[in-house]
Amino acid sequence: MSQAISVDPHHQYVSEVSPNRPNLLNVGVMVWLGSELMFFSGLFAAYFTIRAQDTLNGVWPPRGIELDVLQSGIFTAILVASSFTMQRALWSDERRHNRTQAKRWIVISFVMGSLFLGNQGYEWFHVKFHISTNAFSSLFFLMTGLHGLHVFVGLVAMVGLLGRMAGPGGDPGERPVFQVVTYYWHFVDIVWVFLYASIFLLKG
Repeated sequence: MSQAISVDPHHQYVSEVSPNRPNLLNVGVMVWLGSELMFFSGLFAAYFTIRAQDTLNGVWPPRGIELDVLQSGIFTAILVASSFTMQRALWSDERRHNRTQAKRWIVISFVMGSLFLGNQGYEWFHVKFHISTNAFSSLFFLMTGLHGLHVFVGLVAMVGLLGRMAGPGGDPGERPVFQVVTYYWHFVDIVWVFLYASIFLLKG
């Protein structure tokens, strides 16, 4: 089996690329994200099933449920923007070979994700209902809580990536890790867009 070996003058390591073999880490993460997609799809299915049943008996969300659509919309925009900054970080590393700039964009993405998570915590403690108030409130805490957990995991992954990139050089496994962290963050952002639209915007 032949391998093409490329040396990047801007990095202190040699990367080995096999044209016939995809990176196993990328493949594994894609399979895992597929399972996560199925998991959230199940949550959405349960949400819309319960919503359809409750809407027949009244309105959705039930009376007494008040959500700050504008504030959540602002932080949704921040989270979506963090997906672009994370992609910019990956491009800075892959195309410009500028590790310093890449790390800067990761930090920006981390701050934006932290702001989103902080706002979610604020909402949890300031909404005027509890998890056991009704079906909507249970779904609200369950779905936003599970998504918040995924955002937290993404932030931890960014910290780990920054730690791996702390030195002046790199290692052959650094870029695949960079890629999968970016893919995961895009997934988290996309899921939230659908959650925000379903929970905050759709009324019946």
